[in-house]
Amino acid sequence: MSEIVLPAGFCPNAFTLWQITNQRVFASPYGGSEQTLDMGNDRWGIYLTLPNRKFEDAARVEAFIAALRGMTNTVRLYHWVRKVPRGTMRGTPTCQVTPAGSDQVMVYCPSGQTLLAGDMLGIQGLLLQVREDAVSDGSGHLIAKLVNRTRKFIPEGSVVTWDRPTALFRQSSQSARVQYIPGYAPEVSFDFVEVVS
Repeated sequence: MSEIVLPAGFCPNAFTLWQITNQRVFASPYGGSEQTLDMGNDRWGIYLTLPNRKFEDAARVEAFIAALRGMTNTVRLYHWVRKVPRGTMRGTPTCQVTPAGSDQVMVYCPSGQTLLAGDMLGIQGLLLQVREDAVSDGSGHLIAKLVNRTRKFIPEGSVVTWDRPTALFRQSSQSARVQYIPGYAPEVSFDFVEVVS
């Protein structure tokens, strides 16, 4: 498995990111009551579409699709709509020790900086989404409650990436294809799923 670099000019005109949860639901055969079991290891799904292109630009997309080798190779992707936080967090924030399976992280950053619900963070290769607004206190501690859980132990001082935080993704199907029509190549759509290692 190799990591493929996005081609120059890769800019979707449609983008969707959603959380894929790993859970089981059991229903009682008698009363119908249900129990849900959260298995952990949530991951992100991404659906994106690249716009119509001229033939020379379409060749780069065609080569990118072939380099992905179906679902074999990976690519680093981020949230194309929210590349940076809506909140004010900037600079070089770091993180406190966080156990695997946690639904929050403590971030060290200057006093008064904020994260807003939906902001994306990258920590130790994990792509994390903030669940609710948070502000750092006078000591520079900000507790970010997360939509998804950490899948691994995060050591003290880990860098928090706020500018285009990425994770590794692979295609979840082999449906992406470049079609040529006289004069241009129509839109190309991709389905990706986050790689869990």
